[in-house]
Amino acid sequence: MKPRILIVEDERTALKALSLLLSDEGYQVLKAETGEEGLRLALREQPDLILLDIRLPDLDGLSVLERLRNGPCKAAVIIMTANSTSSNAIRATKLGAFDYVSKPINDEHLVVLIQRALEYRALEKALRDLHTNATQAPNIPNIVGHSLSMQEVYKLIGRVSSSGATVLITGESGTGKELVANAIHEYSSRAQGPLVKVNCAAIPDSLLESELFGHEKGAFTSALTRRIGRFEKAQAGTLFLDEIAELPLGLQAKLLRAIQERVIERLGSNTPVPVDFRLITATAHDLNGEIAAGRFREDLYYRLSVVTIALPPLRQRKEDIPLLVQRFLSRSERPITLREDALEKIMAHQWPGNVRELENTITRAIVLAPGGVITPECIQFHPHSAGSSRSRLDNISFRDGYWNVIRKVEEHLLRAALEEARGNRAEAARLLSIHRRLLYQKMEEYGIR
Repeated sequence: MKPRILIVEDERTALKALSLLLSDEGYQVLKAETGEEGLRLALREQPDLILLDIRLPDLDGLSVLERLRNGPCKAAVIIMTANSTSSNAIRATKLGAFDYVSKPINDEHLVVLIQRALEYRALEKALRDLHTNATQAPNIPNIVGHSLSMQEVYKLIGRVSSSGATVLITGESGTGKELVANAIHEYSSRAQGPLVKVNCAAIPDSLLESELFGHEKGAFTSALTRRIGRFEKAQAGTLFLDEIAELPLGLQAKLLRAIQERVIERLGSNTPVPVDFRLITATAHDLNGEIAAGRFREDLYYRLSVVTIALPPLRQRKEDIPLLVQRFLSRSERPITLREDALEKIMAHQWPGNVRELENTITRAIVLAPGGVITPECIQFHPHSAGSSRSRLDNISFRDGYWNVIRKVEEHLLRAALEEARGNRAEAARLLSIHRRLLYQKMEEYGIR
């Protein structure tokens, strides 16, 4: 059923324009020209969203909003105002408005805002249906941690899993973003459908469009047969796009259309293909910074970040380290004991590579452990995280000149990251928090193979 939107606006030209805009977007539209008429329609029709003008001939919009919130109406409310003062904004928010827009209204911005508000409303409904269970952290398989920050993550997973809201998972490399995506899918109503994963950083730009959207036979030279893309493979399931910040701008526009219209077109075809998927994305980058730099679309960011789950780095939840160590030790095929002084060494480390680095360190220690006992000597950190990089940099003299020093530091960082990533360029780019394209450019500049 199409979402229903009630527009409460006394200016008839604006009312007609908004009605046509929302009808064209596929919504059912209800109209009212006064506050009292709007209240009656809201209570009788129970719309999904209300566009409410703040200045009405009988009641002001904030009074209407207050009465709506004191009644049974659960619609999301967006306030429209020609006078966007801070007092109005604060009062509207306190009264439960989802957001407010200033006149003259930007149609594109309004459409995106309505889509976000409707998704939030669906999420709120799912939370109400969960009742007391929503406050309990579920037992999430493969994710370890009892810290308060992880308890909050578990609760968010439990809440968003029961909705169809788009989720953005943020966090440093190695914090477990893919595990969270797995859990959201497993606890969702789409658990019986496929979970299709795409690492946007691991696929060359020239192949990524075909990988996501598919192609028809003959679409390009090597397209010998039709190929079904990941969007279609995720039908009735979940599509997980990891490292979303690496998506080229051209593909960001196509992704935005797929999210909004639930329709894609294969390469080499103009035939629209309906797709039914739940989208989860993840990134280790600061997307706001990417937007400011012109590398990421702001409208796409709003569509992706309906719900954001931020994963804490391991250094901020060190109380979870013993549990994680025990989990990794339990995978050993032989009995293993961890000495207390070895655990102290582990606890003192800052873990810039997070849980992934800890797992690799414990796996290495199990191999090196003499007689099945892990000593401090068995706990070996990679050079980039153990402090040896600093001693190497200390050997660079400032007398070499500013730019020569910068080049030496830059080359050292590239080589250290590639060594840590064992030659995996996508992983090295993630460790350095830079785009792959910049990494390739710098590797060529310094002759690194």
